[in-house]
Amino acid sequence: MNESSCDIHDVTRSASDLVAAGCAIGMAHIPDGFARLRFGSMVAAYVDEVIQAVDEGVISAWEGLEQIRAEHGELLSKANFYVQNGITILAGGAQIKAGIAVAGASWGVGVVPGALLVSHGANNIAEGVTNIYNGPGTPATQGPIRHGYQALFRDGYNGNLAYYTTDLILSGYGMFRVVRKPGSAQFFRFDPISNERAYQQAGKLALIFEGLVDSITLNAIYEEGELQGGAP
Repeated sequence: MNESSCDIHDVTRSASDLVAAGCAIGMAHIPDGFARLRFGSMVAAYVDEVIQAVDEGVISAWEGLEQIRAEHGELLSKANFYVQNGITILAGGAQIKAGIAVAGASWGVGVVPGALLVSHGANNIAEGVTNIYNGPGTPATQGPIRHGYQALFRDGYNGNLAYYTTDLILSGYGMFRVVRKPGSAQFFRFDPISNERAYQQAGKLALIFEGLVDSITLNAIYEEGELQGGAP
């Protein structure tokens, strides 16, 4: 589609997509029914205003389409912001829980990875909560543990890369560490009969969530590389 072939029908189709996205986001993120209805009404009023402006010749169909597409993109970006930070908070809680389990059930061997899991989990919770509090459009929060990595590597990029890489390593450790089978009696530390890998005890939803968290971490590493590559 180009500017010359764009007409009012293209604008109304794009407007319908925006209204549908607004309804889906409202259902997913706005628990209060009245607030959700008000949000949907605001989105509908916006697209009606754009369609009316196009219909009356105030703006061209192409300009109306571009405005609606821009609003659609911004709406999805904001929704993604809250989803990612919500996942970060949940993942941080899971890291703390796993860290306590690792440190307490490995005869002292897991104290270091357990402490790392707890510290990363607390940092991720702090960053996620602060980001949500500040809202989209503000600089991303950097917690004390991340600052520690940056100070250790004396560079923001390498520090962030080390932080994310450690997050991935800890995730793998948490999934593949040896744990006792439910209801079994452990007589030897590395008894293969009474032990199994942690992922074997995890449910499907837990594994999907872990994969989602790791994909977000990998995407953060990619974005760090893009920013570094674009730096003067």
